[in-house]
Amino acid sequence: MKKYRKYIIAVMTVLLIAVGLTACGKSTAQDLQSHQWTFASSKDNGMAATAKFSKSNLTLTQAGFSEVYEYKLLESKGNEQIKFIGKNSVSGSTETRLFKIKKQSDKYKLTPINTLAKSDTGAVSLIPK
Repeated sequence: MKKYRKYIIAVMTVLLIAVGLTACGKSTAQDLQSHQWTFASSKDNGMAATAKFSKSNLTLTQAGFSEVYEYKLLESKGNEQIKFIGKNSVSGSTETRLFKIKKQSDKYKLTPINTLAKSDTGAVSLIPK
């Protein structure tokens, strides 16, 4: 029995590590990239866009037109944030929208932080399609 004790402990350790790693789940970036989303904004006039995340870009498609934004996930004071960076189609200047992002069951709630996000986009729900 003592002979097998080391093997039993080794197997139990491997199983414990495997269970621990699978319990961690997907990161926010992996989850965002694994679905297409309905991008429902409080300021979208009832016409929600479709959102598709790649490794570093967000593509919003609505009525056949697409806009591409660079996005970054950040950590600030224990809260996860998402930053969208795009170009203004009229002036060509860079625009940044910053949101707090929080998962609620299978969707994400984005709460605007900076002035542009508050005035132009408002609160956003990302709902999986």
